[in-house]
Amino acid sequence: MQRRDGNFFMPKKSLGDRHKSQAQKFYKLAQKNKENNFENLNWAEQSARQAILYDYTNFQNWEVLLQIKLELEDESGIYTLLEDLLSVLGKDIDFIMQLKEINILPSCMDLFYSILKREPLNADKWWERIQSEEYNLEEFIGRCKTMDFRDRRSNIIFGRRLERLRKHGFNDVFSSLVPYLLAHRPDNFELWIELGKHHESLEDYKKALMCFDQALEFKPLDKNKSRLSAIINKKFKSEHVQHPTTDEILSFQNRLKKLASSHKTELVIDTVKSEGFNELELKLEGLIQNNNFQEGFFMARSLMAEGEEWAKVYFERCKEGLIDD
Repeated sequence: MQRRDGNFFMPKKSLGDRHKSQAQKFYKLAQKNKENNFENLNWAEQSARQAILYDYTNFQNWEVLLQIKLELEDESGIYTLLEDLLSVLGKDIDFIMQLKEINILPSCMDLFYSILKREPLNADKWWERIQSEEYNLEEFIGRCKTMDFRDRRSNIIFGRRLERLRKHGFNDVFSSLVPYLLAHRPDNFELWIELGKHHESLEDYKKALMCFDQALEFKPLDKNKSRLSAIINKKFKSEHVQHPTTDEILSFQNRLKKLASSHKTELVIDTVKSEGFNELELKLEGLIQNNNFQEGFFMARSLMAEGEEWAKVYFERCKEGLIDD
């Protein structure tokens, strides 16, 4: 499923719907024809897995897979599915672990619907419940400041919730929380673009340009930076156009690097390869070896902004690591 056009990790509704329809087709065949029940259910399960892979934001894709696993009486598979769903929603899976001592088959569907009632996958459904005060916004803000957003799926789901907040006038909440998500997944170009548009609406063109520039790293065909540059050139005389300074870029990168490092992992560096490397290179190498691509990404980019061209190799390795993660 990985693609190099920068769009591979965003939900694909059409592909998700197509595989969901296939899963439902085989599921119905299994219920009608008991002789080929097991074979049809296996085909249905494969299609349902693909549906979630392509679009994890549609609860029906999860629902179909759960129904199939229930039909197969796959208890361990049901636990795995619910744990994965909770991970996507940024929820603690401890209470699911506690259920492993009991037979979950009779109650799995009720548990599934209960989870989604408390934490919907769909951003519009979530916003409706914020509006009705069924959900507490302050509690949501607190969660975003402490969550680990390295799971790409939860990063995108929570990012879209933040987009709803910006759309409905909660600009301060949006701008204060977005850095937490982007620090953990700088490849979320969708959110970089939203943050850029936020700064653009405030006529803070320097920050907007920096955000659109970040988006280009993972969506090379995005037109927002060139669009904004054209607006600026038309609005101001070219000699008065101010672009971000090196200090401003460094401050921007270092803030996100600091947030990215908030989830500390002990660095284990291959000492055999350490000879001939400077201290910064060793730090970057250690981050990459420990799959801490987020912090390495911002560190390498900051070094490049300071004119350290040697850091470009590490920047590209971190970028590649984020894409493959």
